[in-house]
Amino acid sequence: MSLYTTGELAKKCNVSVRTIQYYDERGILVPTDLTEGGRRLFSEEDVATLETICFLRDLDISIKDIAEILESDESKKVIELLLDEQDKNIAEDIKRKTEQLEKIKSIRSSLAFFKDGSQKTIHDISRLMEEKEKRKKMYKKIAIIAIPLEIAGIVTFVIGILKGIWIPFFVTMAVYFICMAFMVNYWYKQIEYICPECHTRFQPKKIEAVFGNHTPKMRKLSCPNCKRKIWSLEVYRKGVNS
Repeated sequence: MSLYTTGELAKKCNVSVRTIQYYDERGILVPTDLTEGGRRLFSEEDVATLETICFLRDLDISIKDIAEILESDESKKVIELLLDEQDKNIAEDIKRKTEQLEKIKSIRSSLAFFKDGSQKTIHDISRLMEEKEKRKKMYKKIAIIAIPLEIAGIVTFVIGILKGIWIPFFVTMAVYFICMAFMVNYWYKQIEYICPECHTRFQPKKIEAVFGNHTPKMRKLSCPNCKRKIWSLEVYRKGVNS
């Protein structure tokens, strides 16, 4: 059985020697054994007890209440309940911190897009972040229609190859192109772009918007203000209800 001196226990649990001595004086951390010279020795069970005490102290539970919890017949259940609650709090904190990190990444990305850190730019970024969710909802609506149609097109095409029955495929394609026309029109009415050079928000001509070179978030367009053909950021259009 491993035994630890006060100093070794303090190092193992990352606390001070005085803290262990204090808990010993208060009777909540009694050493398992003593050497012939009177030095305190602590077992692995004492290590677990100290870790439990430290955990309870982190929850601002008093020494008196800790003593009662450790002496209680229901101590295990009480500590498990506290652990469950702490686990839930930490999970919520992680979620909150993760969301904050995502916002930081978004702001960094937006700052790289703009030329300066002026108050106007910060205001623009704040507004863009609010519009980001609306833009996501718009694309989700489009995907709800587009994905089933694409799957139907693939299925009917395979049926046509395997069985030579092409009518379902042609009907599906006709419906697909009609829906695509409506979806492109819907998309065009919902979006506009921001020029990184002059910060102008604009809506390009439909043919340029549809066929322009693009990424998921940007499109190479001609800015009507500074007249530059430049990669512009796609955003949700002002005044449009989602």
